Amino acid sequence: MRMLSERFMEDLVQPDGLLNPILARVKKDQTLMIAIRKNYINIYYRGGNLIRVTEQSAGSYRVFFEEQYNKSGQPGPILPASLHIQEDARHWVAAFSIYKNLMDEFFCIHPKPEREFQQLVARENNHSTISNESEYFVSDIEFADSSLGARFDMLAIRWSASQRTNGSRCRAVLVEMKYGDGALDGNAGLIKHLQDMEALIKDGSRYIKLLQTMEAQFNQLDQLGLLKFNQSKNGTKIKLDANERPEVVFILANHNPRSSKLKTILSDPEIDVFEQLQCFDLRFYVASFSGYGLHAKCMLPLVEFRKLL
Repeated sequence: MRMLSERFMEDLVQPDGLLNPILARVKKDQTLMIAIRKNYINIYYRGGNLIRVTEQSAGSYRVFFEEQYNKSGQPGPILPASLHIQEDARHWVAAFSIYKNLMDEFFCIHPKPEREFQQLVARENNHSTISNESEYFVSDIEFADSSLGARFDMLAIRWSASQRTNGSRCRAVLVEMKYGDGALDGNAGLIKHLQDMEALIKDGSRYIKLLQTMEAQFNQLDQLGLLKFNQSKNGTKIKLDANERPEVVFILANHNPRSSKLKTILSDPEIDVFEQLQCFDLRFYVASFSGYGLHAKCMLPLVEFRKLL
């Protein structure tokens, strides 16, 4: 399964490729992130979609900026709506600083810290000075697929450092991030997420399609040079096994230790039902000192996390 066509990939990777200026800029700017979707890419900035580039036909791409971020009412730069030559892509890259400024102003008034921290987690584990030490690689953030009926804050691959020569020794990881205690309950609370994840994983055909998507995203991110880790000499690609139990991980950012809300939610007997399920391993991320590097030893099962609370 491919998320992006061979031509799309070539236009990104090849120095004379139509889209190469965009990939080159992302590699030079750690505030930007490429997310691979079916026939298009999103360029994220602070967790918001800076631009989307969609393949229209061979050698032609449609691109747009999310105008919702422009609250100033001022007209933006005049740019081609479609990319046909490399110079078109360069014009868009030159406008990134203008669009980033508009998004800074928007987020100052309408903050989206959860999305911003998702992108930070992806950067730390995918392409930073410590990413080779990480055991989790983020294949996507803000994943939404209506055909699968699935929405996740993050999709990730757990790949132990000692197993990097074997691409089949991986596990799928479904991640939900909650920023602050106000996001812990309600319609998008912990229990609702667990119910949705259980339903998807137990639906064999939907779950297999999700795994295929994650494989393709990871392998193409690697091909684009957006993952930094010690590569196997044989260039092993990852392969996820539908019979291998996935992990479901909650990253609870900036919990207030004086609040009883999290302890109350985790005391609900319904949580124990999910802990006992055989379809996934429930884990809660606990930082290794400070930071967002993800390691297996930082993922606590429910009983240990309760003790910590």
